[in-house]
Amino acid sequence: MFRFQDAEEGLKKANKYFERFMPVLTPTGVVLGLLLSSFFAPMKPLVTWLFAFLTLVNGMGVSPKDFSSVIRRPKPVLAFLLLSYLILPLLVAMVSYAVFRGNQEIIIGFVLLYSIPTAVAACIWSGIYSGNGALSLTVLIIGTLLAPIATPLTVRVLGGSEIAIDTNGMIISLLWMVVIPSIAGIAINALTKGKCTEHVSPCLKPFTKIALLLVIVINTSQVAGTLLENASLKYLQPFAAALVFSVVGFILSFLLSRAMNLAEKDTVSVVFASGMRNISAAMVIAINFFPPESAIPVISGIVFQQSASAISSHFLFGRKPKNDINKSIEKESAIHEKCQ
Repeated sequence: MFRFQDAEEGLKKANKYFERFMPVLTPTGVVLGLLLSSFFAPMKPLVTWLFAFLTLVNGMGVSPKDFSSVIRRPKPVLAFLLLSYLILPLLVAMVSYAVFRGNQEIIIGFVLLYSIPTAVAACIWSGIYSGNGALSLTVLIIGTLLAPIATPLTVRVLGGSEIAIDTNGMIISLLWMVVIPSIAGIAINALTKGKCTEHVSPCLKPFTKIALLLVIVINTSQVAGTLLENASLKYLQPFAAALVFSVVGFILSFLLSRAMNLAEKDTVSVVFASGMRNISAAMVIAINFFPPESAIPVISGIVFQQSASAISSHFLFGRKPKNDINKSIEKESAIHEKCQ
């Protein structure tokens, strides 16, 4: 006979194993997107709904009280703003001008990549490493609201190029992916008085990992043809730079958070929010407003961002040893048996 409690325990165990293998799942998604692009490319419309699902589940773990605590302690938000809109874009622009001297298209591509708001997936990574869920959603919404102004301004000042962004289209897209699901998730949390955090949200978490994997596969499939058909040695330098920029971004975010004496949960959220970018938005802008070569840094971001997140977070925050995971599962099983 089917029992909901057994299903709930099974999903919680599945989530623990998914989290343990995230460093393997993310590069696997890139490989699948490259090899099976013809199958996954038509699924692009699903990306918005997958992101909305990710944000909804994260929102269900946040209460209005959690948000009020973020507002009362704005220092982590300030750290995010400094990193995302000043330190990292400026550093990337300076290094790009030095390394890619004379290749303005590549320089603009990197500046664009680091002027785009934070990625929805940052909330998932923050959750895996026990970050501050309310803070992650807050900076995600702030980045969404600032994007129509901050992105063109950053590209113009640091990249020396004008871009006209479809502001209405971007806002509508981000509303569906970020704002509305966040509000809905928080509302569900409030209406259930936090009970969804205890039962519903944990059961949905393994599906968020699957959704994130699908987003990686589908996004990679969109550029697989260009990447594989035009592959040449000229890709090596910008691809290597993209990997270095990504890893350095995580390290600098971690060091600044430590220097500002942020709490551990806040540090985790700031690191992922600052280190990850909404590459899908960057790809749309690069394709529509810049020469094809400007899309190379964005493509490299699609290839490396998730893998860099997995590698960097492992070294910065560690992970639960296998024995700890097994003990946690055994403990949950023992509690379950006592309740029978």
